[in-house]
Amino acid sequence: MSCPDYSAQGYQTIVVSLDGPVAVVKLDRSKQRNTFIDALALDLIAAYELLDRDDRVRVVLLTADHTAPAFCAGADLSSGWDRVYTEEDERQGRHTHKDAGGQVTLAIFRCRKITISAVNGHAAGVGVTGFQLPCDFRFVWAGAKLSFPFVRRGIVAEAGSTYLLPRLIGYSRAVALLLSGGTYAPDSPLLQGLYYASFPNREEVFPAALAFARELAANTSQTSVAWIKALLWRGADSVEGQHLLDSRGMADLVARGDSAEGARAFKERRPFKFSDVLSKDLSDFVPWWTELDVRQRTSKL
Repeated sequence: MSCPDYSAQGYQTIVVSLDGPVAVVKLDRSKQRNTFIDALALDLIAAYELLDRDDRVRVVLLTADHTAPAFCAGADLSSGWDRVYTEEDERQGRHTHKDAGGQVTLAIFRCRKITISAVNGHAAGVGVTGFQLPCDFRFVWAGAKLSFPFVRRGIVAEAGSTYLLPRLIGYSRAVALLLSGGTYAPDSPLLQGLYYASFPNREEVFPAALAFARELAANTSQTSVAWIKALLWRGADSVEGQHLLDSRGMADLVARGDSAEGARAFKERRPFKFSDVLSKDLSDFVPWWTELDVRQRTSKL
């Protein structure tokens, strides 16, 4: 695809910039505590779908201004929940409704690049479920308050969190977090293993995450990343089935340029120069799973 100009995409609630092969997506509703609204959902969905197709991008880093009152304070409840269920849903039936938080989760989850969330402030609701759980890595401020308030708001835990959270930290911990409706610190035993790194000061989170993103962007193969992410989340239900899938992946990737470059660079003790890109070099065997189209059909989520 042609190289998109992210400054010309018309985003209203985020700012997207390129730091070499690292795309930085910054939430841009600081005065509103980066609360979740339809416009933010639409911007994030559009951005991640574009970043997925942009061969220049190897890592996507989501963050907020560390001076903002919160990383994301959850849904904007200033007008209640009426924005969630639209008139069109009423006409067509509630089975047609696609939750906005879940649409964002899927856009991040389906991004075939490495995804990182740099949580440099407090987070509640979708600020945890939609903006953190679908990412591959999570960096966090140790002083952040992380809230799972769903049962205390009379709603369900959304954004695919009841699928992702148990798989990330285990069912027992997920149950405790989601059914207590509590607020926790990143070092809570219930959140053990969720965060890749924690930092005592808010201003340390983004620079550390960016340095990590740059290192990964320089030293990982785009096609290898896409294959491994798919194997982790779209794998078979048996070890034999998984063996067949990863065998196909090995056969396909060994036939590509990055595998030869990886071997040469390792042997020559020099930096990697991976050049394979998803638009041209990803096997046509991917996807091997059945793709479900769950996109919202209206311009309003």
